[in-house]
Amino acid sequence: GAGGLAVTDRWSGKDYWFIIVLGTIYMFNFIDRTIISVLGEPIKRDLGLNDLQLGLMGGLAFSIFYAGLGIPLARLAERRSRVGIIASVTAIWSTMTMLCGAVANFPQMLLARMGVGVGEAGFTPALVSMISDRFEPHRRATAFSAIALGVALGGAMAALVGGMLAESIGWRWTFVAVGAPGLLLALILKLTVPEPVRKAENASLTPPFMAVLRHVGRSRGFVWLTVGSGLAALVGFGIQLFFIPLLIRKFGFDLSDAVLLFVLSISLSTGLGGITGGMIVDRLSRSDLRWYGWAPAIAMLLSSVFYLAAVFQDDWRWMTGLLFLSMLNLYAFLPSIMTVTQRLVTPRMRASAAALHSFGQIVFGLGLGSVLLGWMSDRLAEARYGGAYAAQCVGGDGPVSTACMTASADGLQQALQISALFPALAVLAYLVASRGLAGEISAMDARAGAEADPAVASGATT
Repeated sequence: GAGGLAVTDRWSGKDYWFIIVLGTIYMFNFIDRTIISVLGEPIKRDLGLNDLQLGLMGGLAFSIFYAGLGIPLARLAERRSRVGIIASVTAIWSTMTMLCGAVANFPQMLLARMGVGVGEAGFTPALVSMISDRFEPHRRATAFSAIALGVALGGAMAALVGGMLAESIGWRWTFVAVGAPGLLLALILKLTVPEPVRKAENASLTPPFMAVLRHVGRSRGFVWLTVGSGLAALVGFGIQLFFIPLLIRKFGFDLSDAVLLFVLSISLSTGLGGITGGMIVDRLSRSDLRWYGWAPAIAMLLSSVFYLAAVFQDDWRWMTGLLFLSMLNLYAFLPSIMTVTQRLVTPRMRASAAALHSFGQIVFGLGLGSVLLGWMSDRLAEARYGGAYAAQCVGGDGPVSTACMTASADGLQQALQISALFPALAVLAYLVASRGLAGEISAMDARAGAEADPAVASGATT
């Protein structure tokens, strides 16, 4: 707490600097996480991989360590400096991203991507915990949405800069180029951003992890918001990973044109959805807290309709336009949901709660989702080709035949069509979460206030 910042209800210059620095780190966090989707096709050719392996290195290898280590690092964030934790993990994931450029085979790439996941695991729980201590409840979704704009900017930068660098210096040096800035950002964070004062500074010791699990397990709002986010993430991360390969395989785009279209559709819609959704839900929730569940449900319903229409298109213009509308709605409230879950736990549980929410979102969405899509793509492509697909179309040194490319494109598109089921299920999850959500939030806000003020806590227990 010494040297920290007191919570105010006004935006200050230091608040804006906090958002800029953490938003920039979030941008490179997402660049280093998703650059694999931009470089996937050249890596696939050079290392002789199939779509399942692409899904493994792009999703599961990263997500298992990201989600698994997120919980112990979150526990550390409830006891130690969150600024120091974020600075340290930023340096780790940046270094591991650079090492991805030195791999010689698929197992080495898996290990390097696991290292990226190890580093990035400590970022989100510590970040969300700091936001909860620095900003008042009615400003948190807006603040986190502004920082999470780095996700859209990171996707755009990964596509534009990654695609340009891949064509000029190759995919190996591209990993080095996008990983290096994180080392400087870690230093800037450590030197210029103070640790926010914890609102529960006078509270009792951090509760045991099992107590946190029991608490969130009894919270219908927390459980079903997390389920909904995981289902939504499966579609969101699937498009992030496989949209550029689909453009190249099905519509004959070269890498530079494919990444430009990715930026104008997926990255732009992600950014617009995230920042506007946070402001909208902050305003709506002032009249009725159930909007924290209703708004995501409505947006996800629209997203599922547009997504289903998009993945059945054979014209890239219609597909891209419909995906823009789908991702705009899908990402509209994902940042705000993370901040809402913070209001369903006590202050000393916040980092752990953020890690548990991320665990459901990342493991199911990025980890299992990317592997499932890759596996379905391979199986459907093999069925479309008519036999010997793996031997004739995967891992060859020569040019890919038209039949192989057609089978690969059709298999991937059909896999995305099947995944349209998941955003529809997310609608139901958010609606279930909205029931009783207002009561849960009000009760926890009152409890958090009591824990933060010993006088109030004493009066409440006498």
